[in-house]
Amino acid sequence: MATTMGIDIGGTFVDVVVFRDGQFGRYKFTSTPSAPAEAVLSGLANLCRAGSAALSANDVVRIAHGSTVATNALLEGKWARTALVTTEGFRDVLEIGRQNRSSLYDLDVGRPTPIVPRDLRREIAERVASDGMILMPLDEASLSLLVASLSEQAVEAVAVCLLFSYLEPAHEQRIGEVLRSSIGVPVTLSSELVPEFREYERTSTTVINAALAPRVRAYLTELHERSRGLGMECPWQVMQSSGAVTSVARACEQPVRLLLSGPAGGVEGAIQVGRAMGIDDLIALDMGGTSCDVSLVRDGEAAYTTEGMIGGYRVALPMVDIHTIGAGGGSIAWVDDGGSLRIGPQSAGADPGPACYGSGGAEPTVTDAHLVLGHLHPDHPLGGLPNLDADAATRAVNTLAQKLELPLERTALGILEVADAAMEGAIRVISVERGHDPREFALAAFGGAGPLHAASLAARLGIRCAIIPSMAGVLSAYGLLAGRTGYDFSQGIVAPLRSCGDRLLAGAVRLLDQARSRFAEDEPLCREIGFELLCDLRYVGQAHELSLKLVRGTESEVREGLAALADTAERRFHEAHHERYGYAAWETGVEVVSVRVRAVARADDRQQAASSFLLGEEIEGLPVLSDAELPTLGCGNAWFRGDQGPTQRQTPFVERRVLLPGRRLLGPAVLLSDDATTIVPPNWEAVDDGAGNLLLYPTRIQGAEAPG
Repeated sequence: MATTMGIDIGGTFVDVVVFRDGQFGRYKFTSTPSAPAEAVLSGLANLCRAGSAALSANDVVRIAHGSTVATNALLEGKWARTALVTTEGFRDVLEIGRQNRSSLYDLDVGRPTPIVPRDLRREIAERVASDGMILMPLDEASLSLLVASLSEQAVEAVAVCLLFSYLEPAHEQRIGEVLRSSIGVPVTLSSELVPEFREYERTSTTVINAALAPRVRAYLTELHERSRGLGMECPWQVMQSSGAVTSVARACEQPVRLLLSGPAGGVEGAIQVGRAMGIDDLIALDMGGTSCDVSLVRDGEAAYTTEGMIGGYRVALPMVDIHTIGAGGGSIAWVDDGGSLRIGPQSAGADPGPACYGSGGAEPTVTDAHLVLGHLHPDHPLGGLPNLDADAATRAVNTLAQKLELPLERTALGILEVADAAMEGAIRVISVERGHDPREFALAAFGGAGPLHAASLAARLGIRCAIIPSMAGVLSAYGLLAGRTGYDFSQGIVAPLRSCGDRLLAGAVRLLDQARSRFAEDEPLCREIGFELLCDLRYVGQAHELSLKLVRGTESEVREGLAALADTAERRFHEAHHERYGYAAWETGVEVVSVRVRAVARADDRQQAASSFLLGEEIEGLPVLSDAELPTLGCGNAWFRGDQGPTQRQTPFVERRVLLPGRRLLGPAVLLSDDATTIVPPNWEAVDDGAGNLLLYPTRIQGAEAPG
């Protein structure tokens, strides 16, 4: 039977979702950060050995993968030895960067190490003007010297970024032709990768792509070839930062598009869950073992940005707008020089992991705090561990308690309080700071640790409903599986909107042609393709722009919409500017910066029936689960934060799968599943929506108590 798989590598676990015969299987394996491919391949081998209980290698027809390999290589400085070829006089653009100073009064502020050292930056005589006219032809004689110089330096990759090449790419194309035929290493041209203005951002993105290409190619090639050794002859696809998947070949060409690969899969998974439940507005919170990623979903679509910062390096490509902080289950709690309790960004990761894993970790983590407080069952850990070591967790948290001169339980509660405060701040960044009221959204909490914090975060933000997806612990892997093939194309213009109509239309048509050709080449069997036309716009004199979706539909529908493109763009920009910033300057001229086309394989529009319990209006009349209907795995005395201070309550441990749809489970309770643990605190309740998703609400019946 045909089987498809989604595989997501995190800092602590590898998550796998298998779909076959209409059923999903979910699995977790411990990550191997030093050799990320090993965890994936050993996990696949284990699943294959499990036979009919898991999968048959010959039946696998597609694998979608999300990986942190590109991100980790960038953050850890493990990139290839890379050279930069640029216009004469511009070799230092990479280091000059922008004049932004996020730490204005920090005299010792550090800057990230330049990916290309100055001795590997090569200038070449040529010049293109700001209107695309060639002022100085390319010096052909210098190309042979360039080839000899780079060959002597034994570079592993080359980035080529010339001034205004996004308007006239001929010189870049000639240099690329010569280098690709001469030195045999990956060559990235800025005019092919990101043909847009802003010299620093374009150079930075091009250099990152070149530097990551050899590493990502080696990793993906190893995965593909060794999985074939297991009997899996199927193609692999890779999730991009934009939330769409692409082929391994395209991923190897443009690895910079993979920097948010895993987190983008989580957002896509949350969108799919929301769509099935009839919920269009979500705050997606993915809390894993190492970090927490938050993103906004509005009207059923993820928020996007065309510029991001990864580890201090600027990336100018479309990506899901994700805000990441170092707050995960493995984040280490510590005391700073001022005596304040802090969480992360350091993490115990997968090796040695939190102290309770019993693998040598001794520092207190968020997971250890939950175990000390009775929120986790020692005999029901995640990821294939035999059990959790409660004594080790107690010792780790107690070392912190002694420094703070606080009781053990108050210290553990303080760890969770600080972690929640950090995540609340991250949510406010992507909501309140961008003009959105979080109370108008549902909170979708997932990842191995997300359901532990869903209710407490919803309470802090005044959110009425928290959703725990049925595959919460492996939702990123599910999102990879549900992801659709897609590509993004762009063209910089930078001209007044009213005077560049012909250029705008010509650019849009050219991008649509490129998108159609790409699908014909990579996905010849795909007939249903959805197109979106976007423009980056700003008022004349502004330094930053808004990226607006103007036309969407089939290719013919988008082409028909081009006739009124300028009028539509101007009106939509004024409206969007007013929504974002609170005002619109209707009399001020509008400038177009770039035109974009996004092409994605169209989704199946069929949806499941919306849950009748979405915002809690219908739950008051539902019966409460009785003791007889709620078999438990024992009870413990768990600690919770409350309005009157910490309280200890008798709390049952319940297998999540035994919850009956349409029945209310009153907290406190701890719900256990193979991939995640969910806390239902006192004065909260949970309802199964009938599809395995949990909805958490503040309790509506005063004085109601949990069974038992």
